[in-house]
Amino acid sequence: MVNVKNIMFAVYGVTDSQQTKQFMEDFGLKTSHTESGRIYMRGSCEYPFIYCAEEAQTPGLRTIGFELASRDDLDRATKLPGASAILPFQRPGGGEYVVTEMPCGIAIELVYGNQKVEPLAVRPALPLNEGKHKKRFNITQRPPRTTCEVMRLGHLAIGVPNPEAARDWVIKHIGMRTSDTIMVPGNKDEPIGFFMRFDHGDIPVDHHTLLLTKSSGTAAVHHISFELQDLDAVYMGHEWMQAKGHKSHWGVGRHVLGSQIFDYWWDPDGFRVEHYTDGDLFDNTVEARVVEGTNDQLWTWGPHVPETFFVETRHA
Repeated sequence: MVNVKNIMFAVYGVTDSQQTKQFMEDFGLKTSHTESGRIYMRGSCEYPFIYCAEEAQTPGLRTIGFELASRDDLDRATKLPGASAILPFQRPGGGEYVVTEMPCGIAIELVYGNQKVEPLAVRPALPLNEGKHKKRFNITQRPPRTTCEVMRLGHLAIGVPNPEAARDWVIKHIGMRTSDTIMVPGNKDEPIGFFMRFDHGDIPVDHHTLLLTKSSGTAAVHHISFELQDLDAVYMGHEWMQAKGHKSHWGVGRHVLGSQIFDYWWDPDGFRVEHYTDGDLFDNTVEARVVEGTNDQLWTWGPHVPETFFVETRHA
């Protein structure tokens, strides 16, 4: 097993990189580097990029990048099933990496030595005057009406033919653990998905970095999700995307599993992209839960879940 620090980036094949670039800039990412057929985009965090769009005839998720904790982990990564030798990482920030595949065929790049960049300034979170706890005195709330500031890549949701095999692989090889197991309603023996988080001991981590759900065919990406500063950022991002003429999918609302305040949009190739804030953080004392996969487990408030939320997008 290798010790993974965090998710770094996702690479998508897209049919029109310039159109995708405009969409993702409106969505709150910033273009950091371009080369022939590829556009790299960053958030405010220290990674040189968190999303890459590369020209492709067939669009889809190409690879997911994870940061390794040490050079020893990079050596161990070469022992994973189907892993490559150690290769120079020729994306922004450099370093070295090993590429392998999950059982579903989705490529993952395990990176070490990538050079960090200076984080970008982000609007401070707005202090809220709660019913019994007041924090804001003699100042007003005036968040700017502009595109939101994406901070980092939070998670991906992926449909796979055998979610149990994918779950077992990420537990055994990259040190993940289950936060929630989702079962077919009324059937205690048939899981349809797993929310997976990293295990960093007593250090709290995101409720999930991967959601692995059952697909009807080959692997398919359901959505990619980026973290924003606070609730106002999500709503202002929604207003900005709407004003720019982009197509809303679902939101703004609050999830149950993970608790995130969410807002989903369709990108130019028909992939879901999500803004979120206020997600759950768990350490290793929180045991996995088992829930039925009903609509009630999807959201606590917000618009009714659209039927298209359950439709698979293009294959990964």
